[in-house]
Amino acid sequence: MKALRKLATWVASALTAAACLLPAFSNAASAFPVTVANCFETARFDAPPRRALVNDANMLQTMLDLGLADRIVAVSAIAGRERTLIALPEIVRGLHQFSVSYPTLDAVLAQSPDFMFAGWSYGFDAARGVSPRGLAQFGIATYALRESCIRIGAREPMSMEVMYADVLALGAIFGVPERAASLVEGFRQQLAAITGRLQRAASKPRVMYCGDCSSTGAPLSSGAEGMPALIAKLAGGTNIFDDIRNSYARVSWEEVVARDPQWILISDDHLPAGRQIAHLLRDPQLKDVEAIKKKQFIFVTYLQRSPSTRNIETVERVARSLHPEAFEP
Repeated sequence: MKALRKLATWVASALTAAACLLPAFSNAASAFPVTVANCFETARFDAPPRRALVNDANMLQTMLDLGLADRIVAVSAIAGRERTLIALPEIVRGLHQFSVSYPTLDAVLAQSPDFMFAGWSYGFDAARGVSPRGLAQFGIATYALRESCIRIGAREPMSMEVMYADVLALGAIFGVPERAASLVEGFRQQLAAITGRLQRAASKPRVMYCGDCSSTGAPLSSGAEGMPALIAKLAGGTNIFDDIRNSYARVSWEEVVARDPQWILISDDHLPAGRQIAHLLRDPQLKDVEAIKKKQFIFVTYLQRSPSTRNIETVERVARSLHPEAFEP
């Protein structure tokens, strides 16, 4: 089994590497201009961007999986998450990290980009001028992560279509629509195979996403509109904070105890998983939580639990933990 998993990981990395080496603009000229939905507006592109700036590891992973490494001039807010990226080592080493956190307007302009891929609460901030409208004043085109649009308005309910929309929009923007469509079709097939296995599952275990859960402070969890909640649902579980109509929210440990999760998804790329688990096991107020008593934890990286091209493989990994019987030969 370990050998098969290693092989699967190698194949995934090889496919990503192959995509990164493909020419990004084959037949691109004939496809333009293109117009894509950009949150609650539309954005027109007369030519593919050539100097893209990308914020956050999840959006960077999507760009890499689309084979667009050669169009990325700089990246921000991925410090400490480089090791979780799935790409050739030389591609990761070659990334120009110009800001360890969400960048300022001056920092963005200093990179001379012609495009920025970010999201609301994922780098875009109207107050700081780093926003589609603010950057447009300097001739910089933008695309906002679809999931993040909930921060500025009421988007459609969370589903994998939200992530697919990003992939298809980026494919159009960069002149690789066929590549994007192929990725999405593959995701649809993979997800159908996973959910097909779960049709006869006898239960839907209670799942909590737990960010910042290595201290006594209020943990960050996922409401119904967050990708972690969707991953839990598609993996055959039930997100315990689905009554929160937002993507992420601070919750109390008292409420966690009351809702008694059976599984906990932990995610903090900056701390070892063992250290986070050890804290949860030591906290006396959590001793009766089923997930704690049974030590039922699943570690997911930032790019796996945030909207990205790695969400479907995360659904399968979580599903295999929640419902191992569904994946027996």
